[in-house]
Amino acid sequence: MGEDFQRNQLKELKETALPCFQCGVCSSSCPVFRVSPELNPRLSVDSIISRGKVPSEGNEWLCAYCLMCDQRCPMGVSLAEILMVIKNISAREGKAPPDVIESAESLMADGCQSPISSRSEKQREDMGLPKLPRANPADVQMLFRATGAAEVVELNRKAVEEASE
Repeated sequence: MGEDFQRNQLKELKETALPCFQCGVCSSSCPVFRVSPELNPRLSVDSIISRGKVPSEGNEWLCAYCLMCDQRCPMGVSLAEILMVIKNISAREGKAPPDVIESAESLMADGCQSPISSRSEKQREDMGLPKLPRANPADVQMLFRATGAAEVVELNRKAVEEASE
């Protein structure tokens, strides 16, 4: 995915964010902002509108995707979607945090993020529910390859390794 693709994404982000008049409702609604003020959703939008750039601080990764900003924005700006696109751009630039890469690699290897616990299996059995199907890692790996996510994970894994050297 080249520079044209990223430029188009930034143009779309700017158009999406344009109705924002910087009232700050998104920031005051954000539970992450309350404990980690470096994630200021309003400043992410401002960076896109005024500079036409994705913020370089990497704070978009702190977003919990709770959608409070979307629900409360008086202008209907989908800030959660904007932050998700910023995360995707950041990941394609090799700037995803190590824990995100570890989670993606775990998903590719095991087919799921967290294994089904024996306690859950027992509770389901006691309630007469069927067993949960086991994920097939090959299916997940196929999706990662088909969507280009495998390349993004590899790019970021290399970036993490280089940073630790």
